[in-house]
Amino acid sequence: MSSLVFSFSCFALIEVTDDLNNKIVLSKPAKRIISLAPNITEILFHIGAGSSIVGADEYSNYPSAAQSIMRVNNHSIANYELIISLQPDLVVAWYSGNGIEIIERLRDLGLPVFVLEISTMDQIPVLYQKLGQLTGSTKKSKEAARLFSERLDELRSNYLGKTKVKSFYQIWDDPIMTLNGKHLVSDVIELCGGENVFLNASPLVPQVNIESIIAANPEVILSSGSEARVKSWRQKWSRWPSINAVRQGHMYLIPPDLMQRQSNRILDGADYVCQFLERYRQDQSSQI
Repeated sequence: MSSLVFSFSCFALIEVTDDLNNKIVLSKPAKRIISLAPNITEILFHIGAGSSIVGADEYSNYPSAAQSIMRVNNHSIANYELIISLQPDLVVAWYSGNGIEIIERLRDLGLPVFVLEISTMDQIPVLYQKLGQLTGSTKKSKEAARLFSERLDELRSNYLGKTKVKSFYQIWDDPIMTLNGKHLVSDVIELCGGENVFLNASPLVPQVNIESIIAANPEVILSSGSEARVKSWRQKWSRWPSINAVRQGHMYLIPPDLMQRQSNRILDGADYVCQFLERYRQDQSSQI
């Protein structure tokens, strides 16, 4: 009898490998989850596991149901005592967002920590299914993965073979900061037929000076922000008319949270990017 029980327990174990190649083993689907980043919170809700989140970071604002969850951390500081008191059976962390110090501390406290770090959109459907396994939301996560893959394939086919557009993505203006080719944003630019002018820069989020941007001479400049910010943002760039994008007016803002979060809404951000790069191509064609 005991051997039968032992065999059943072994069979029921859930084993999933995270993006840092660490194996997370659970005896049953997680029902008390800590989400340490807003993109993680979005994804958990998207795959049907949002109701299991008992603690989230202070920037988890989407969907609206996330706003009532207990706050346990921001990007650099975690309230370990509060996290422990919530008795989580799973913590989900973002490597480049939370940092290895917080991740290792939580592991030292004996908590199972699944770490994600996505650099391409093809990894997102895989992530859905892994989190689906860990949370017991396998059916909805598989459907979410299928729909994401189909929409991604459609975008990819629409812009395959398009003329490359030299693109600069700005995430901060003082100092000027961007993202290199290992970031998900760069994959979005490539999907749309663009070319990240700081593809080979280092580190993941490099600081760049205006001289290097002038030398790279992007044809389109992108950033995140609301329509209310467009005028003042473009005004700042108007000081450098030698940059192709500035001179021709191809400078665009994407609604906040759509691009820099590694979540299901990245495809909404991709729609914007693809349309903006296509505007540049059409403008060039009309000038011929």
